[in-house]
Amino acid sequence: MKLKCGEPLSKRCFQCQLVPLHLGLNQLTSVPASLGLTALEELTLNDNQLESVPAELGSIATLKVLWLTDNKLTRVPKEIGNLGALTVLKLGSNQLTSLPNQFGQLTALEKLNLEHNQLTCVRAELGRLAALEQLRLYGNQLTSVSKELGNLKAVRYLDLGGNKLTSVPKELGNISTLETLDLAGNQLTNAPAELGRLAELKTLHLGGNQLTSVPKELGNLKAVRYLDLDNNQLTSVPAALGRLTTLRILSLADNQLTSVPKRLGDLNVLDQLRLGGNSGLAALPEEVEQLSTAHGGICTITM
Repeated sequence: MKLKCGEPLSKRCFQCQLVPLHLGLNQLTSVPASLGLTALEELTLNDNQLESVPAELGSIATLKVLWLTDNKLTRVPKEIGNLGALTVLKLGSNQLTSLPNQFGQLTALEKLNLEHNQLTCVRAELGRLAALEQLRLYGNQLTSVSKELGNLKAVRYLDLGGNKLTSVPKELGNISTLETLDLAGNQLTNAPAELGRLAELKTLHLGGNQLTSVPKELGNLKAVRYLDLDNNQLTSVPAALGRLTTLRILSLADNQLTSVPKRLGDLNVLDQLRLGGNSGLAALPEEVEQLSTAHGGICTITM
C-alpha cells in the first residue's frame, strides 16, 4: 500500500481482513496501536522513518512475517516475544542497541535478521530459538557472543561478520546443522578447535581477522567447499588442511606465509588456491604446483 504524501496511517485504512499488509517504502513515522486485523499473517514496514512500533503488534496471534528493516528503531517492544506463530523477523539496518529477553519465546522463528544495528552482545535467550535456521548479525558492534548459541538445533546459516569479536565460544562447534559460518571482519586472534566438529559446514569465512594460527582440527571438515583465511597474520597453515577433499576454494591471500604444506596437493577437486599478498612466499611445493595441471588443469593458483 502506497500512501499519498501527508496521508496519516489510521485505522480507516484497514477495514478488510487483509492477510498480507505491505506498507514499505513510505515515509511513515508511526503505526497505530490497533490495526484491527485479527487474521494478519504478514506485515511489512521496511524503509520508513519509524523510531518505534506499538507494543500491540505483539497481540496479532496469526502474524508469521514481520519486516521492519531500514527504519530508525532504537528499541523493540518486549511484547513481540508473544508472537508464537512468527517465522520471519527482519530488523536489519536500524539503531538497536539491545534486544528484549522475550525474544527467546519466539520458538517458531526460522529467520532472524539483525544486521547493521548497534548491538554489542548476543544474548543467551537467542539460544532457545529451536526452529531458527538463519541468524544474521553482520555489521553490529558485537564484542561477545553467548555460549548458549551452541544450543541451536536447526541453524544452517550464522553470520557474525563485521563486528568487534576477539573470540567466539567453543560451543559454536555444537551446531551440527550449520552449513555457513561467517566470522570475517572481526578481531579474532584464534579460532576454536571445536569448529572442526561441524560436519555439515560448507562455507567458513575467517578472513579479515588477526589470526596467527589455524587449528589443525579444521582438517576434519568433511563437507567444506569454501575456506576463507585471507587477510590475517598467518605464517603457516596446518598440513591437515590437505584432508579437505571436498574443498573447491582455499583463500590464504594477504597473510605472512613463507611456505605452504605439500599436503595441499591432495586437494584434488580444488578450483582456486589464492595466495596473493604473501610477500615471503617465493615458491610452492611441487605437489601443490601440480594442482594447476592435474585433472585437466581446473585449479587456478594466484600468487
